[in-house]
Amino acid sequence: MATADPMSPDASPGGSTSQSRLITGVRRVNNWPIYIIGALVVVFLLVVVMVVIDRSKVNTVKADDLQTPKQGPDSMDMARRVAGTQAGGEVPATGSIPAVPTNPTMVPGPVALDANGIPIAPVNPDAPPVPPGGSAGNYSPPPVSPEVQSRRQRMEAMRAARDQMFTDAVRAPTNIKMAAARSAGSPGGGDANGSTAQRLEALRGQIAAAAAQGSAPSSTDMQSLAALQGQMAANGGGGNATGQQQPGRDLGQFANKQGGDRWQLDSQPAAPRTRYQLTAGFVIPGTLISGINSELPGQIVAQVSQNVFDSATGKYLLIPQGARLVGSYSADVQYGQSRVLIAWQRIVFPDGKAMDLGAMPGSDSAGYGGFKDQVNNHYLRIFTSALFLSAVTAGATISQPQSNFQTNGNQRQSAGSALSEALGQQLGQATAMMIQKNLNISPTLMIRPGFRFNVVVTKDLAFSKPYRSFDY
Repeated sequence: MATADPMSPDASPGGSTSQSRLITGVRRVNNWPIYIIGALVVVFLLVVVMVVIDRSKVNTVKADDLQTPKQGPDSMDMARRVAGTQAGGEVPATGSIPAVPTNPTMVPGPVALDANGIPIAPVNPDAPPVPPGGSAGNYSPPPVSPEVQSRRQRMEAMRAARDQMFTDAVRAPTNIKMAAARSAGSPGGGDANGSTAQRLEALRGQIAAAAAQGSAPSSTDMQSLAALQGQMAANGGGGNATGQQQPGRDLGQFANKQGGDRWQLDSQPAAPRTRYQLTAGFVIPGTLISGINSELPGQIVAQVSQNVFDSATGKYLLIPQGARLVGSYSADVQYGQSRVLIAWQRIVFPDGKAMDLGAMPGSDSAGYGGFKDQVNNHYLRIFTSALFLSAVTAGATISQPQSNFQTNGNQRQSAGSALSEALGQQLGQATAMMIQKNLNISPTLMIRPGFRFNVVVTKDLAFSKPYRSFDY
């Protein structure tokens, strides 16, 4: 029928049975998997039951075993073996007791050794031990060889010399004798560069003294200063007597070359513009609302997590909790970079007032610049591209025949060989260039929402009054 109901069983692609049930086409082939699994379960249960029964038999104690005492020797048998037939359990001593000498005598001579080479103690236990190589009776020191005596004498001589040197160093005068500086024209071969440096320092001191009194240096002094500086440069300024340069040893680089009082700082302590001021160096704590993905640059929104008070007293509320922070982040990520550069530009108060922050940086809770959360270096993509690139290069190389020239009688390459060679090279180069782009992938830095951070105040934020909602 053309107007048959599409939801009827006859309209099913699989047809229907006499009971108007759909034929889905999925039928069970056999029940063997169920039989096999059931048999394995039954075997496992049987093994468990057998093990339980076996263990119960081993630990079973019979009633006869409880009534029948154990056969074996008891404590009385052991006592009889030790005491024997003696009454009262006392065993008399057998043999004679050795007599202990009451006053042992000293036996002179070398130390005696037993069969194992172990020294035997002297007869008198109250006497001090005998030194190695000594005698047991006369306590004389052991003989010393000539080599040992000479070594001891040398050590004593060295010890005496060291003590004498220490004594001389303690008693020596503490002043240092320095030779007078010679001029450049003296016959003693003095250091001309040293005299030039002295004159240069003297001239600089004269110019500095004149500047301190308010008078400008004369042209003659400036010409002399330039001449001396040129002479120092020609002679290798900061060098030694040989004229060789010694970098980092010219003390003149720390002198007051500009003149005037270099220890005076022009800046003076300035009073705050207003008592409601957040000074540079303080932070504004916040929590990130929108996430950051370094694949593309964009705007981010955060929220101030704590009330911010003035820097001087800390009792005037300047920025309430819940104020919105608007900023942007940099998507210029280099290989190996793990932190995102953040700049906060605007703060919006809960009552609608707004304030421009310029470009104040964001840092994490520890004070490190930028945010760091998750870093994706794309290692799988890079190494997969490298494997594909190596496979394409190897395929392009294998596709070329061993001999690029197939002769057809006149030692010239055939058209088919040239076409296949050019096609293989171009396809290989195009594929390699496409895969090469996947190797130059910068890491993707992601900062998830809820990241806690601080806005570092780089410029003083001056307010006309404490924060009050809708006071405008």
